[in-house]
Amino acid sequence: MTDTTPASPAPRTAREQAREGFRQAMSWLHTWAGLVLGWLLFAIFLTGTLSFFKTEINLWMRPELHGMPQPTRDVAERAVAAMNRKVPDVTQWIMRMPDERQNAITLLWRDTGNGRFETLLMNPQTGETVDARKTMGGEFFYRFHFELRTAQKGRWAIEGRWVVGVATMLMFIALLTGVVTHRRIFKDFFTFRPAKGGQRAWLDAHNVTGVLVLPFYLMITFSGLMIFHTLYMPSGIAVAYQGPKGVDSQTYFADLQGEKPERRVRRNPGDKVEPLPALALGPILETARTRWEGGRIGGIQARRDAQGTPVVEVTRHEGDRLQYRPERMLFHGTTGAVLEQTDATSPAAVTYGVLYGLHLGRFAGPGMRWVLVGFGLLGSLMIATGMVLWSIKRSAQGQRKGAAASDAPARLPFGQRLVASLNIASLAGLPLACAVYMASNRLIPLDSPERPDTELSYFFGAWGVALLWGVLFPNRRGWSVVLALAGAAWAALPLLNALTTAPHLGVSLPAGDWLWAGMDLTFLATGVLLGWLAWRLRPGRPLPGKATRRPAAMAAPDARPAAQA
Repeated sequence: MTDTTPASPAPRTAREQAREGFRQAMSWLHTWAGLVLGWLLFAIFLTGTLSFFKTEINLWMRPELHGMPQPTRDVAERAVAAMNRKVPDVTQWIMRMPDERQNAITLLWRDTGNGRFETLLMNPQTGETVDARKTMGGEFFYRFHFELRTAQKGRWAIEGRWVVGVATMLMFIALLTGVVTHRRIFKDFFTFRPAKGGQRAWLDAHNVTGVLVLPFYLMITFSGLMIFHTLYMPSGIAVAYQGPKGVDSQTYFADLQGEKPERRVRRNPGDKVEPLPALALGPILETARTRWEGGRIGGIQARRDAQGTPVVEVTRHEGDRLQYRPERMLFHGTTGAVLEQTDATSPAAVTYGVLYGLHLGRFAGPGMRWVLVGFGLLGSLMIATGMVLWSIKRSAQGQRKGAAASDAPARLPFGQRLVASLNIASLAGLPLACAVYMASNRLIPLDSPERPDTELSYFFGAWGVALLWGVLFPNRRGWSVVLALAGAAWAALPLLNALTTAPHLGVSLPAGDWLWAGMDLTFLATGVLLGWLAWRLRPGRPLPGKATRRPAAMAAPDARPAAQA
């Protein structure tokens, strides 16, 4: 007679128990490192993704720059001459040369009575000033991404960088512990079961978005920490660059950028600086083009060095190579003589420059920028699915313990209600706030005082309304309403653009102006996607994978009891 008694499982070895205990510890760390600042990480990742097209957003939010002519070869001299006619006592100026992404010249200047830089936008052919509306444009997303910018003048910049640094470190920890926690992470990558619904579908989505571009996540978080290493890890610099008057940070930054320390000048408020004389700009630029064998000029800066000598620094275009801090040449301002050619060549400086360049993505062409945007959106989805998964998992645990399965917000425990409300405010409210911010650019009067800060008030106001709605309705109604509003706002941007400005789809599409048409089409596609999500999450819609049980009386007559089957 055969013994059918199931064999008892073999006892686990001490090594297996230790491995399982380590995995469980990593699971705990992964969960809480992602949950504590997950909502902030989503905002950082999404605004950083938008920053890859910062220049294009700047252009869309300044429609007066549409149709700028192609730049002439002497565009820099024309712009400086126009600036000198407008402001005769300029002591320093920085010029960004036009390129394929923006034809207008951006010129920052300050004079003897002004410690802050002022900005001029100039025509690339005539050099004359273009009267464009005041706005932070895409610069706001870029600044919010790494310093949580809340106003045009940059309040809480240092504190914001510290908060972003802590959040980035927690994300780096969550990525590393996630690899340890999910034992079958690469196997599960090929398994996505959205039809099952519930916790299984969200876990599959979290795994897929987490593994698909995992090297990108590791690179973007590590490089983000390295960019501000002087803020987060100043001790090494203090030891290696200790001077007679304390830490010589100027020498450190000069070594990092391949410069001579005596060329770096830090202007303090109240310092008296003589205005710049007439500069030999034409010969200087020709010499730079010859040395770089036709390489593009990205920027020009004129100032006085530590000895008071007028100097002109010419910087190569950032898109010419991966490493950030491109090559630079320093000229005597009046004679045009080459003083030095600088570039970061030490292994440490090159490594830092490559990480910096990878993080910013300014080397990328249009196709590669879209790839980076796709990676950034996948990262945002990874964070979002992790946050939603936490709520669904806790809800399922509560139901297994006998809690009533209800959509009424009053029956949710405080912790789950708080997380659900913040999920709606962050994951659905932030896209709404971004769309409202861009719509306000078309709605606020052009002569409105403090116009950039008014646009930001629309952004944070919309975000606050989403938070309030999430607190009142931390359920599917909350999700569907906020997502529907976000979809409507994004889809309305092309229409609002057509009603208020000239460069709309009716003009840009027939002319083949894909820079402007692409922006409106992207806004429309985003609105459709968010609207579809709102429709999928509408209250009363059956959840996927939830089959309706038939009553016992409707069962098949020949159905056998489960035990017999």
